[in-house]
Amino acid sequence: MKGSDSVAQMDKINHKEAAFIAIKSLAYISQSPDELIKFLNVTGLAPADVIRLRENMRFLGGVLDFLSNDQSLLLAFCSHEDFSPAQIENARVKLSGPIE
Repeated sequence: MKGSDSVAQMDKINHKEAAFIAIKSLAYISQSPDELIKFLNVTGLAPADVIRLRENMRFLGGVLDFLSNDQSLLLAFCSHEDFSPAQIENARVKLSGPIE
C-alpha cells in the first residue's frame, strides 16, 4: 500500500469506529483465557482495571497495540470478525497515534 493510500484510508475511520474495532478485539481476547492472561500480564492490569478503562480511548489503542504485536492473534481476529490487518492498524493509529 502506498503511503498516500494509507493516509487516505486512515482518514476514513473515525474515533467511534476505531473504538468499536478495539472493543471487538478486547471481547475476542477475553474469550480465550490464555490470551486474556497474557494481555493482563503484559499490561500489568487487573480484570477490574479492564472494566474501568473499557471506554478510555488510549486504553483501547493499547488493546490494538497488543493485538497488533501478535501476528497469529491479529490474523485470527481479522478472520473471525472480517477485518483486514490494515483496518486494525488504522484504528490503532486513530486511538493511540503512530508508532515512533
